[in-house]
Amino acid sequence: MSHELKNPIASLRSALEGLGQIKDPALQARLLDIAQDDVRRLDRLVTDIAEASRIDAQLSRTPFELIDLGRMIGRIARSQSPREGAPNVKVSYAGPGRGHVFAMGDPQKLARVVENLVDNARSFSPEGGRVRLIVDTEEDRVRVAVEDDGPGVPAEEREAIFRRFHSVRPERDGFGKHSGLGLAIARTILDGHHGALWVEDRPDGRGGARFVFTLPRAFPPIAA
Repeated sequence: MSHELKNPIASLRSALEGLGQIKDPALQARLLDIAQDDVRRLDRLVTDIAEASRIDAQLSRTPFELIDLGRMIGRIARSQSPREGAPNVKVSYAGPGRGHVFAMGDPQKLARVVENLVDNARSFSPEGGRVRLIVDTEEDRVRVAVEDDGPGVPAEEREAIFRRFHSVRPERDGFGKHSGLGLAIARTILDGHHGALWVEDRPDGRGGARFVFTLPRAFPPIAA
């Protein structure tokens, strides 16, 4: 953690020192851009570090409730809108063949998992790409997949990407927009829900990544 904070602090210090010594307006503007990027990265890091440190404590005392995962994930998919300066990426949703899919959990935390995975998928998707959210069941588990049309994740990186502060981003994302905690936070939340999260190849053999998480399946009480 200290290493991740020291890097932008050192860069920010260097930029501010340079602003006091350099008179060239173009160089001053460049140093100001660097300082602003460092501030944004520090803000993102502090926010995500605080969130990561709170998750375990929150989950241990938050009563779980019955959640219609299909409805929740469908709502998240429909809420996605184009982002300024980012490729035009469509987000689609495919629910279960029939009926509803329920799980017990903290709705805000599970929504955060899906949003983090969608954000990650959109970051790596090309112009005109598509992110697909797929919800299904297998015996006593709920299975959710998030697929993208990006470059995929090399086999040797498929566990490392879930470590805190491990972040390999597309160049177009720019510096400071991601803390390297999004996937780690998602896995921590799922661990607290007796779930699992991993990444695999797409089953259709096409390029891209497929993030999958599972949760224990729940059933609503039968009305008397």
